[in-house]
Amino acid sequence: MISLIYDKRAIPIYWEFLPRLGNSNFEEQSKIFSRLLGLFKKYQTVVLGDREFCSVKLANWLRGQEVQFCLRLKKNEFILGEDEIWHSLDSLGLKPGVS
Repeated sequence: MISLIYDKRAIPIYWEFLPRLGNSNFEEQSKIFSRLLGLFKKYQTVVLGDREFCSVKLANWLRGQEVQFCLRLKKNEFILGEDEIWHSLDSLGLKPGVS
């Protein structure tokens, strides 16, 4: 599902039922984003993805489309820090923000 966020409300604008159980893959995700991103070229676009969208391939593709993004990662994922050392997210003491 892809939703438009406006005035603190999520309005579904596109959804697709998969013919199988489980998550979508990069090919399916990029195909759907390709259809819709062109509609929003005049607007600041930010993709907020849940854990289904935690692929590095998708992140690189979105960067190539010049789209800002925030993809949720599992705590056992590793990231490369500025110190050039790989760190697991759960070792960094990060906590979800509360507003």
